[in-house]
Amino acid sequence: MSFPVSFGLPQIGLLVLLAIGLALLVAAALPRTRRRGLKSVLGRAIPGTALLLAATLLLWIATLLQTYLGLTGEIKAAHVVAKTVGDRALELDVTTFDTDGAVTDRTTHRVEGDLWVMQAAIVELEPWVNALGFHSGYTLTRLYGQRLDGRPTTRSHIFLNGSDRDFFEDMRENRWYTSPFIRSAYGNAVIAAPGEYDVCISRDAIKICPAN
Repeated sequence: MSFPVSFGLPQIGLLVLLAIGLALLVAAALPRTRRRGLKSVLGRAIPGTALLLAATLLLWIATLLQTYLGLTGEIKAAHVVAKTVGDRALELDVTTFDTDGAVTDRTTHRVEGDLWVMQAAIVELEPWVNALGFHSGYTLTRLYGQRLDGRPTTRSHIFLNGSDRDFFEDMRENRWYTSPFIRSAYGNAVIAAPGEYDVCISRDAIKICPAN
Protein backbone atom coordinates (compact mmCIF):
# COMPACT_ATOMS: atom_id res chain seq x y z
CA MET A 1 0.00 0.00 0.00
CA SER A 2 1.49 3.35 -1.10
CA PHE A 3 0.78 6.61 0.74
CA PRO A 4 2.50 9.30 -1.38
CA VAL A 5 3.55 12.50 0.36
CA SER A 6 3.85 15.85 -1.39
CA PHE A 7 4.65 18.85 0.81
CA GLY A 8 5.32 22.10 -1.04
CA LEU A 9 4.31 25.76 -1.32
CA PRO A 10 0.51 25.09 -1.31
CA GLN A 11 0.75 23.21 1.98
CA ILE A 12 3.08 25.85 3.48
CA GLY A 13 0.65 28.59 2.40
CA LEU A 14 -2.24 26.72 4.01
CA LEU A 15 -0.39 26.38 7.33
CA VAL A 16 0.60 30.07 7.28
CA LEU A 17 -3.00 31.15 6.65
CA LEU A 18 -4.26 28.92 9.46
CA ALA A 19 -1.60 30.25 11.86
CA ILE A 20 -2.34 33.90 11.06
CA GLY A 21 -6.09 33.35 11.28
CA LEU A 22 -5.83 31.66 14.67
CA ALA A 23 -3.44 34.35 15.94
CA LEU A 24 -5.92 37.07 14.93
CA LEU A 25 -8.74 35.22 16.67
CA VAL A 26 -6.69 35.01 19.86
CA ALA A 27 -5.75 38.69 19.60
CA ALA A 28 -9.40 39.67 19.15
CA ALA A 29 -10.47 37.61 22.16
CA LEU A 30 -7.78 38.78 24.60
CA PRO A 31 -9.21 40.92 27.41
CA ARG A 32 -8.10 44.52 27.64
CA THR A 33 -7.89 46.91 30.58
CA ARG A 34 -11.29 48.49 31.11
CA ARG A 35 -11.61 52.20 30.53
CA ARG A 36 -14.59 54.45 31.01
CA GLY A 37 -16.32 56.45 28.32
CA LEU A 38 -17.72 55.88 24.85
CA LYS A 39 -14.43 56.66 23.20
CA SER A 40 -12.59 53.93 25.10
CA VAL A 41 -15.37 51.42 24.37
CA LEU A 42 -15.25 52.18 20.64
CA GLY A 43 -11.47 52.07 20.81
CA ARG A 44 -11.68 48.47 21.97
CA ALA A 45 -14.66 47.36 19.87
CA ILE A 46 -13.54 48.56 16.44
CA PRO A 47 -10.05 46.97 16.45
CA GLY A 48 -11.48 43.79 17.98
CA THR A 49 -14.17 43.54 15.31
CA ALA A 50 -11.63 44.18 12.56
CA LEU A 51 -9.36 41.43 13.89
CA LEU A 52 -12.31 39.03 14.12
CA LEU A 53 -13.39 39.75 10.54
CA ALA A 54 -9.82 39.38 9.24
CA ALA A 55 -9.40 36.09 11.09
CA THR A 56 -12.71 34.76 9.75
CA LEU A 57 -11.75 35.72 6.18
CA LEU A 58 -8.33 34.05 6.41
CA LEU A 59 -9.77 30.87 7.90
CA TRP A 60 -12.42 30.78 5.16
CA ILE A 61 -9.73 31.14 2.48
CA ALA A 62 -7.67 28.42 4.18
CA THR A 63 -10.72 26.11 4.14
CA LEU A 64 -11.22 26.68 0.41
CA LEU A 65 -7.54 25.98 -0.22
CA GLN A 66 -7.72 22.85 1.90
CA THR A 67 -10.71 21.55 -0.08
CA TYR A 68 -9.03 22.34 -3.41
CA LEU A 69 -5.80 20.56 -2.49
CA GLY A 70 -7.70 17.57 -1.18
CA LEU A 71 -9.79 17.13 -4.34
CA THR A 72 -7.23 17.80 -7.08
CA GLY A 73 -4.28 15.61 -6.13
CA GLU A 74 -3.82 12.68 -8.56
CA ILE A 75 -1.08 10.07 -8.95
CA LYS A 76 -0.35 8.39 -12.29
CA ALA A 77 -0.26 4.70 -11.38
CA ALA A 78 -0.20 2.92 -14.75
CA HIS A 79 -0.33 3.19 -18.52
CA VAL A 80 -2.46 0.65 -20.41
CA VAL A 81 -2.62 -0.16 -24.11
CA ALA A 82 -5.54 -2.52 -24.80
CA LYS A 83 -5.93 -4.20 -28.21
CA THR A 84 -8.57 -6.62 -29.50
CA VAL A 85 -7.06 -10.00 -30.42
CA GLY A 86 -9.37 -12.66 -31.78
CA ASP A 87 -12.97 -13.18 -30.72
CA ARG A 88 -13.82 -11.61 -27.36
CA ALA A 89 -10.24 -11.32 -26.17
CA LEU A 90 -7.98 -8.39 -25.36
CA GLU A 91 -4.22 -8.05 -25.07
CA LEU A 92 -3.11 -5.55 -22.45
CA ASP A 93 0.32 -3.92 -22.29
CA VAL A 94 0.57 -2.58 -18.74
CA THR A 95 3.27 -0.21 -17.46
CA THR A 96 3.15 0.62 -13.76
CA PHE A 97 4.78 3.55 -11.95
CA ASP A 98 5.87 4.31 -8.41
CA THR A 99 4.78 7.41 -6.52
CA ASP A 100 7.66 9.42 -8.04
CA GLY A 101 6.61 8.55 -11.60
CA ALA A 102 9.40 6.03 -12.27
CA VAL A 103 8.55 2.83 -14.16
CA THR A 104 8.33 -0.19 -11.87
CA ASP A 105 7.15 -2.92 -14.24
CA ARG A 106 6.10 -3.65 -17.82
CA THR A 107 3.92 -6.70 -18.46
CA THR A 108 1.60 -8.11 -21.13
CA HIS A 109 -1.61 -9.94 -20.30
CA ARG A 110 -4.51 -11.47 -22.22
CA VAL A 111 -8.03 -11.24 -20.81
CA GLU A 112 -11.36 -12.60 -22.01
CA GLY A 113 -14.07 -10.12 -22.97
CA ASP A 114 -14.81 -6.91 -24.86
CA LEU A 115 -13.80 -4.60 -22.00
CA TRP A 116 -10.88 -4.57 -19.59
CA VAL A 117 -11.06 -3.88 -15.87
CA MET A 118 -8.32 -2.70 -13.51
CA GLN A 119 -9.04 -2.82 -9.79
CA ALA A 120 -7.32 -1.02 -6.91
CA ALA A 121 -7.48 -1.12 -3.13
CA ILE A 122 -8.05 2.41 -1.80
CA VAL A 123 -7.53 3.77 1.72
CA GLU A 124 -9.22 7.17 1.59
CA LEU A 125 -7.84 9.81 3.96
CA GLU A 126 -9.85 12.68 5.36
CA PRO A 127 -9.71 15.83 3.12
CA TRP A 128 -7.75 17.82 5.72
CA VAL A 129 -5.04 15.14 5.72
CA ASN A 130 -4.90 15.24 1.89
CA ALA A 131 -4.58 19.02 2.00
CA LEU A 132 -1.48 18.72 4.18
CA GLY A 133 0.25 16.76 1.40
CA PHE A 134 -0.64 13.15 2.24
CA HIS A 135 -2.26 11.30 -0.66
CA SER A 136 -4.73 8.53 0.02
CA GLY A 137 -3.21 5.05 0.01
CA TYR A 138 -3.60 2.72 -2.96
CA THR A 139 -2.45 -0.53 -4.54
CA LEU A 140 -3.27 -1.82 -8.02
CA THR A 141 -4.62 -5.30 -7.35
CA ARG A 142 -6.46 -7.02 -10.20
CA LEU A 143 -6.83 -7.12 -13.98
CA TYR A 144 -9.61 -8.96 -15.80
CA GLY A 145 -12.10 -8.77 -18.67
CA GLN A 146 -15.84 -8.25 -19.07
CA ARG A 147 -18.24 -9.08 -21.89
CA LEU A 148 -20.61 -6.49 -23.34
CA ASP A 149 -23.44 -9.03 -23.41
CA GLY A 150 -23.20 -9.44 -19.63
CA ARG A 151 -22.22 -13.08 -19.66
CA PRO A 152 -19.51 -14.16 -17.20
CA THR A 153 -15.98 -14.81 -18.39
CA THR A 154 -14.20 -18.05 -17.65
CA ARG A 155 -10.65 -16.80 -17.01
CA SER A 156 -9.39 -16.08 -13.53
CA HIS A 157 -8.41 -12.58 -12.40
CA ILE A 158 -4.78 -11.53 -12.80
CA PHE A 159 -3.20 -10.28 -9.55
CA LEU A 160 -0.90 -7.28 -10.10
CA ASN A 161 0.71 -6.94 -6.66
CA GLY A 162 0.05 -10.23 -4.99
CA SER A 163 -3.20 -11.22 -3.30
CA ASP A 164 -5.50 -8.55 -1.89
CA ARG A 165 -6.89 -10.97 0.70
CA ASP A 166 -5.17 -9.22 3.63
CA PHE A 167 -6.60 -5.85 2.59
CA PHE A 168 -10.18 -7.09 2.60
CA GLU A 169 -9.70 -9.05 5.82
CA ASP A 170 -8.51 -5.82 7.46
CA MET A 171 -11.59 -4.07 6.04
CA ARG A 172 -13.88 -6.73 7.47
CA GLU A 173 -12.27 -6.33 10.90
CA ASN A 174 -12.48 -2.50 10.67
CA ARG A 175 -8.72 -2.19 11.10
CA TRP A 176 -8.45 0.45 8.36
CA TYR A 177 -10.75 2.97 10.00
CA THR A 178 -8.54 5.14 12.19
CA SER A 179 -10.33 8.35 13.16
CA PRO A 180 -9.70 11.18 12.45
CA PHE A 181 -7.22 10.36 9.66
CA ILE A 182 -8.80 7.60 7.54
CA ARG A 183 -12.26 8.12 6.09
CA SER A 184 -12.85 4.80 4.33
CA ALA A 185 -11.23 1.72 2.77
CA TYR A 186 -12.61 -0.20 -0.20
CA GLY A 187 -11.95 -1.80 -3.58
CA ASN A 188 -12.49 0.38 -6.65
CA ALA A 189 -12.21 -0.33 -10.38
CA VAL A 190 -12.20 1.25 -13.85
CA ILE A 191 -13.81 -0.40 -16.87
CA ALA A 192 -12.79 0.65 -20.38
CA ALA A 193 -12.96 -0.30 -24.04
CA PRO A 194 -9.81 -1.07 -26.08
CA GLY A 195 -7.51 1.94 -26.43
CA GLU A 196 -4.57 3.69 -24.80
CA TYR A 197 -5.06 5.17 -21.36
CA ASP A 198 -3.33 6.57 -18.31
CA VAL A 199 -4.61 5.15 -15.03
CA CYS A 200 -4.61 7.66 -12.15
CA ILE A 201 -5.47 7.48 -8.46
CA SER A 202 -7.33 10.45 -7.02
CA ARG A 203 -8.21 11.14 -3.38
CA ASP A 204 -10.98 8.55 -3.40
CA ALA A 205 -10.96 6.56 -6.67
CA ILE A 206 -9.09 4.96 -9.55
CA LYS A 207 -9.82 6.63 -12.88
CA ILE A 208 -8.62 6.68 -16.49
CA CYS A 209 -8.08 9.33 -19.13
CA PRO A 210 -6.78 9.17 -22.72
CA ALA A 211 -2.99 9.00 -22.74
CA ASN A 212 -1.09 12.17 -23.62
